[in-house]
Amino acid sequence: MTSPTSTTIPRSSPLAIVLHLVAFASLSWSFNELWKPGPMTTFMHNQYGGHWTYLTILSLAASWLTFAFSLAYDLVPLAVFSRIKTSLAVLAVPIEGLVGLLYWSLTLLNPALLNPPTEPGKEPFRIPFALDVSLHGLPALYLWLDFLAFSPRFSSRVRPHLLMTTAASLYVLWMEYAATKNGRYPYPMLDDMSPSHRSLFYVFQVPTLIALYHAANYVHGLVRGESSNSEENEARKVRRAENKLADKAQ
Repeated sequence: MTSPTSTTIPRSSPLAIVLHLVAFASLSWSFNELWKPGPMTTFMHNQYGGHWTYLTILSLAASWLTFAFSLAYDLVPLAVFSRIKTSLAVLAVPIEGLVGLLYWSLTLLNPALLNPPTEPGKEPFRIPFALDVSLHGLPALYLWLDFLAFSPRFSSRVRPHLLMTTAASLYVLWMEYAATKNGRYPYPMLDDMSPSHRSLFYVFQVPTLIALYHAANYVHGLVRGESSNSEENEARKVRRAENKLADKAQ
């Protein structure tokens, strides 16, 4: 624990660095696989918005950036890297939790709800198992492990209701716009819904995201036994330490 008068910014633990490296490498592999030539890449490239109409891939990008800034802080412990990483994690942790819950539950129910057929009347497209787990399981696992074991809990100053509503609304607007260009939605189940049912489905995701945000903070408190006040005090100490280093450098 850093004292208030220390000028040393706390460094990441060796275990945290290992997790960040593994997560960054794993998510980078997922991106590489997604853009490899093949039926899946061709299918996505042939639609407006390409890969970026899928929530899975957008959340994967947020997770990748979270661990990129985690590694940046591991190498150069500047508070700005820590703050960016934490800001990204506030969104990425609940969204990846939602992606996992939706994907695996709907896939078990009926894979055709999420995966379009390769051709009309054919079986739904199947993602290779390793990539499937890497896209829809590992990002949430890495994020939640890092959050619960090595990160402060989310600040009480964050407004999750506003944040999650804004994030969900922006994605829905983007997906609806892309659907007008493509003549279909990225997920087949949305094509089968009426506009009112689709709207209800969208609205339901907001309280789910908010619940996941609060669940993450609650579990963090159970695992770490730390209050939000103590975490915010620690963050202030880090900022004071960085300011002192900057003053000495001038």
